[in-house]
Amino acid sequence: MAYALEDEFGDIIGKARRGLGLSTAQIADATGLTEAQLSQMEDYTLKPTENKTHIIARALNLDGAKLVDIAMERWAPEPVQPGYDDALEVVTVSANVGGYPVNAYILVCNDTNNAAIIDTAAHPDVILQKIQDIGVTPTVILLTHAHSDHADGLPSIENATGCPTYIHADEPKPQSSQQLRLLKHGDVVSVGNLTVETLDTPGHTPGGCSFYTRTTAIVGDAIFAGSVGGPNISYRQEISSVQNHLLSLPDDVKLFPGHGPPTTVGEEKKHNPFFVSL
Repeated sequence: MAYALEDEFGDIIGKARRGLGLSTAQIADATGLTEAQLSQMEDYTLKPTENKTHIIARALNLDGAKLVDIAMERWAPEPVQPGYDDALEVVTVSANVGGYPVNAYILVCNDTNNAAIIDTAAHPDVILQKIQDIGVTPTVILLTHAHSDHADGLPSIENATGCPTYIHADEPKPQSSQQLRLLKHGDVVSVGNLTVETLDTPGHTPGGCSFYTRTTAIVGDAIFAGSVGGPNISYRQEISSVQNHLLSLPDDVKLFPGHGPPTTVGEEKKHNPFFVSL
């Protein structure tokens, strides 16, 4: 089942090792494995045994049982149905950037037919066509972060829709055709009758954030099913912000990431190896 995940065993241990600032030599010393074996595992050319997975997990402060389930392809999140809430609809827009799938989302208030465009998938034409296909009225653009696969093409969407764009105040600013509106933790943006709350989830980027309404959170690259985004800025910040601001939400809250399948808070508490104490 691991093929369904954005990150599999090699990605997970590589992110944890780099996040902790450790070399393969240091992990080799701590585990009794060779640097070559560790590199091959990160590169998917060597599958670990359950015993070696537990040893690596201890060295990287990961949850061993959760990591084994992913390494042995025993877990993938249960499918999340997009139309689970009478008041809102989540429409996934998937595109490829450099050969890698990326997700953008259209969050629709069913009461008013107003919608938020959340990220751009770097393909404005795809977003605009989907808006037309489903017949909603976009009123705001929300960016989880400014990486090119999530923010490229923004001016085209702004010009076509006339919508204001919101981004976290701490995030580097992407190219825009207008003055960006800045958010901080706890700020609320209205989408029809929905209130969308900004949640700080930095670490992958300086001002990465998630957008939460009712039983839905659009989380960008803060967390994936069974993993987290690359901790480019701060591993500690990424883990703590996700744990404090996302995994503290009710278990039935759906998490829609920038890459890979959707999941839930409950699934991640049970199965994400980066969160040992949950």
